This record gives sequence, structure tokens and C-alpha cells, in this order.
Amino acid sequence: MSKTQNVEYLLSVHYLKKLREKGFITYEQYDEIDRLNRVSFLKGQGQKSA
Repeated sequence: MSKTQNVEYLLSVHYLKKLREKGFITYEQYDEIDRLNRVSFLKGQGQKSA
């Protein structure tokens, strides 16, 4: 993962946590969006998501 992609992914996690804390999304939605973000940010990098 390039540094830019890493920063963008970390920002996405930050905003997802904020949305979850405020009650805008559920824990299930958080998990699904995070999973999709990992796939998206790692696409074409030849790396596995955590």
C-alpha cells in the first residue's frame, strides 16, 4: 500500500468511527464499509487485507 493510500484508508477509518459513535451507522455497517474500503485501497497492490 502506498503512503497516500495508507493515509486515505486511515482517514476513512477515522470518519467511519465518528459515524458509528454518532449513531449514523451500525456496527455491522461499519464492518462492511471497512471491509470494502480495505479491498478498494489494496486493489492492484498485490497485498492481502488484514
